[in-house]
Formats: sequence, C-alpha cells, structure tokens
Amino acid sequence: MSHSTSLNPDQALILDFLAGDGTPRPFDANPLARGLGTQLLAADAKEGTVTLGFTPGPQFLQGNGCVQGGIVAAMLDFALALAVLTRLAAGQSHTTASFSVNLLRPTRVGRYVARGRLQRLGSRLAFAYASLALGDTEEPVATATGVMSLRQGTR
Repeated sequence: MSHSTSLNPDQALILDFLAGDGTPRPFDANPLARGLGTQLLAADAKEGTVTLGFTPGPQFLQGNGCVQGGIVAAMLDFALALAVLTRLAAGQSHTTASFSVNLLRPTRVGRYVARGRLQRLGSRLAFAYASLALGDTEEPVATATGVMSLRQGTR
C-alpha cells in the first residue's frame, strides 16, 4: 500500500509499515535517518509505540569515541516523532514544541535501539517519551520527552 506524496515522508513510511506484515525495513525517509543506518523494527498504532535501530558511523563520533550528543538527541527525536505519527490520521502532522534529553551514560560505538511511546494525544498537543539503549540491553543510555503541536498538512 503506497500513500500519497502529499504526506510527510516519515508519516508515509510509518503508515506503510503499519499496513504491512511488520518485517523490519530501512527507515530512509530523510538523509539523517539514512546516515544513521536507521531501521524501523516495530510499530503499534493501538499502543502508540515504535522501535528503531540505529548504527551511527564514525562521522558521528566525538574525539573521545562517543556518539555526539546532538546525534543521540536526533535518534531519540526520531522515536518520539514516529510514535506520535502512529496515531495521527493521514495528512495530520506535528512539529516539536518542546524537547528534553537526558544523557545518562557514555554512548559508545555500536548498534542502538530507540523505543518511543505516545503518552497522551490531545486535540492540539501530543506528549511522548523515548529511550535509547545500546544493543539488546534494556539499560538506557539516554531518554527524552517531547511535546508536539498537532496540525493539518505537511507545511
């Protein structure tokens, strides 16, 4: 099932994934997602959840060998945004109104899993939470909360 090109490309990707068989697929809707080696691993519209995998390359590392904090924030932001998009109607979109990140431990080179969860969906605002862990561990290296302003259309 292919969605209209008038949709936000991220929303088109998540809607196609939700309509499919749940097979993980590359999340390549934008250049940063491609650069981070992002995969859409799971999504559930009823629960408002999404799971993403990332493999940040050496271009995203600081001199100390850790993933740069802005890139950690970007991975969390993708999880927040897509979790909200699982519950929005086709053609409805959002913009970030507030975004808070907690860096809990060093982010070494490796494969990361981000889990996003919609906490509350109102008529004008959505609230979401995300965590980022190294590999299959459940111990987060970073967490984030976000408030999204809901709107119609992609512009």
